[in-house]
Amino acid sequence: MDSNYHIFKKSVQSKGKTVHKWYYYWNDPVTGVMRQKVCKGCKTQAEAYTFVSALPPLFVEEKITISSIGKWMYIPGSSHLERMEKLGKQYTLETLKCKRGLLDIFLAKFGDLELKDLTIPMVIDFLTEDPHSGSWKNNFLTVVGEVYAEAPFMGLPYIPAPQFPKFRRNSIKKDVFTTDELNILFDESLWINLSSTKYANHPQFDEGHKAIYLMFLCCIKCGLRIGEAIGARVNQFLFDQGMFVVDGFYRHNQLLRTNYNKCGSEEDKKIRVAPLPEDFSLIIQKYIAENHLSGDDFVFQRYNKPIRKWLAEEWFRRAVASSGIKTKNRVLTPHSLRYTYITRMRRDVAGETVQKIAGHTSLAMTDHYTRAAIPEMVEAVKPAVEAANKLFE
Repeated sequence: MDSNYHIFKKSVQSKGKTVHKWYYYWNDPVTGVMRQKVCKGCKTQAEAYTFVSALPPLFVEEKITISSIGKWMYIPGSSHLERMEKLGKQYTLETLKCKRGLLDIFLAKFGDLELKDLTIPMVIDFLTEDPHSGSWKNNFLTVVGEVYAEAPFMGLPYIPAPQFPKFRRNSIKKDVFTTDELNILFDESLWINLSSTKYANHPQFDEGHKAIYLMFLCCIKCGLRIGEAIGARVNQFLFDQGMFVVDGFYRHNQLLRTNYNKCGSEEDKKIRVAPLPEDFSLIIQKYIAENHLSGDDFVFQRYNKPIRKWLAEEWFRRAVASSGIKTKNRVLTPHSLRYTYITRMRRDVAGETVQKIAGHTSLAMTDHYTRAAIPEMVEAVKPAVEAANKLFE
């Protein structure tokens, strides 16, 4: 029985007689005024207790779920961000998007729970089954901890964030492809079949295999990261000199191209050049001419836009799976193409030259490249031209 209800017996006059009836009273939760009503049909105290026990509770405590805590977190203009700013925490718009994206995943899974009911095993078991990297999972746990910090501002008592175990960051090196595997993987008929299979039910969306196929061929032929290949523009191909200038990469989470390389910045762009193999040079020149591309146009496009990273990675996984290449106990990803390139170049080219081509930094490399220095860079990597032409041998 709701303890806010109280029963009592009262004498009343009925048809000239004094009778005893059971009543209950309560204090109105809104006005505070005491109110009373009869316990209908009750002749004994036990019946009165039973009657009152069936009444709805006067005060329904609102359940504050994890979703209600996180509803406005990381939203520009929200009280949550105002508090963060007062605490000296400044977030870029991109960071807010990333955090909100992680939070939305957390809320979709656990949002209906109250924070007190969330446990470490529940969260860790969920993340263990997730295919994302260890870094992504640790960022997810950081956002979960920030939900705990937000809870007191939603009227909840302070609950310290659990000490979630951290995931190991994925630092395992990617495996390299053998010569036979490269020739199998870059058999163009494999990619043609992938395209026709993928769009069999929706041929209106099929733009063919060429752009993605050549993008990955560019990765292996020039030693590019996938973001560098996606962001490749026509003017980066120096066909007369047999070189490719790496001067930026495509940020897939922002859908924009930088004018500096992965390890660079606006102040220190880390531009580099790589030999452009003769066979690939002829292929890419023909492709550029057929598609009427020039200048700053992105070379590898789908639906008139740079290829999305997730789509490229999906094609690559399907290509490897369809090729028959053995993958057991191996890590074969698009970045494996860059590993393969560097490994093969080291067979015939001095480590220092390969380092310049790959764009790796070290204490011994303090050069700050700009486009004005491209002629010097071209001369520096010319010893690698012959090796670049033998990558598939």
